[in-house]
Amino acid sequence: MDVKLVDRGTDGELLLTGDLDTKTARDADALFTQMSQRFLNITLNMQRLEYVSSAGLRSIRNLYIKVYQKGGKLTITNVNENVMEVFEMTGLAGLLNIR
Repeated sequence: MDVKLVDRGTDGELLLTGDLDTKTARDADALFTQMSQRFLNITLNMQRLEYVSSAGLRSIRNLYIKVYQKGGKLTITNVNENVMEVFEMTGLAGLLNIR
């Protein structure tokens, strides 16, 4: 997975490319923790994210919890059909702010 950051002051947007899976989830966790400390509100732009595994879902859920605890907002944008199906099957679609 490749990640690009767009810094908007208190808001950050992470442009995700590739797969968020078992191989990349540990690095994603570390990055998401850093971003949750740096930004109040975070957007995960998934326009180029092709796949998310259960390990990737945990990373996203953990980021959601960290942002929420700080009083911020996590927004997910440009989710492809396959990833959205995973969010729906796991119930995360009802928890996450997906646009």
